[in-house]
Amino acid sequence: MNKGLLIIGSILAASVITTSCNNKQQGSNGISKADSTQVVEDEEKDEDAVKLTTKKITKSIKNNTGEYKLTIDFPESDNKILANAIREYISESLGSTYGGGEEETKRGSYSGDLADGEQMAKYYFDIKVKEFTKMYNSLKEEGMPDVPQMASETEITRGYENSKVVTYNFSSYEDAGGAHGASVGSGMTFRKSDGRRIGWELFSTVKMQSILRDGLKEYFSVKTEEELESCLSLNSIYSIPLPVTPPLFTEKGIVVIYQQYEIAAYAAGMPSFTIPYKDARKMLNNTGKELLP
Repeated sequence: MNKGLLIIGSILAASVITTSCNNKQQGSNGISKADSTQVVEDEEKDEDAVKLTTKKITKSIKNNTGEYKLTIDFPESDNKILANAIREYISESLGSTYGGGEEETKRGSYSGDLADGEQMAKYYFDIKVKEFTKMYNSLKEEGMPDVPQMASETEITRGYENSKVVTYNFSSYEDAGGAHGASVGSGMTFRKSDGRRIGWELFSTVKMQSILRDGLKEYFSVKTEEELESCLSLNSIYSIPLPVTPPLFTEKGIVVIYQQYEIAAYAAGMPSFTIPYKDARKMLNNTGKELLP
């Protein structure tokens, strides 16, 4: 993987007694050993049923214009509501980076069967290769000496998952022959029960301010408000904006990540930090608290 590609990583006996009424062993809750075994088996089946199943789809090509690659963990779960919600997210995410234009940024331009992951991937991949090939040929026609190789690598992968939520990570690196490439590290967390996309509306904006300051100070390795303000491109740090990227649930907590240029210069990278779940609980409403592991 290209070193510019940011991958957001992510990270979750009953006692029995004998009675004289019959020969069955019963638990303290009155369930027989045989029944108890069946309950455990049913619970295991239920747990397996909620786990998201995926298939990996990869498209790649290397030619005279450059190197292109797309990788997707495409959902194929029995939970059709969840699977469809994630498929919509995948199309919209690829639409924003592959489809061009304001409309595609909102919804993606793929209008085929959302359940057909191969066709969706091919559609967006072909757009990207065509777009970059056109740029490459245009530079050659303009007489640019030593036209640089183009590069585009995107991954949409399943990350953290528990019984209530699943997080998808989006990472992309593109180099269209400019001074430097551009990286995106984003994602989305979904509630499994209904496919709801988890956003910042579950958090107290006021309570988040101290967390944002502390997290950014840690990222930039500074201690004072003045030092932090000098690291950011904001007019003031009186009220630090929440990032465009929604909160991402991971094994260690909730990741906060800002994109390149969002609050700081390109050299600052993508400022990010993790809020431990014990701290996140204090800022979440009841809907959010229900999602915590």
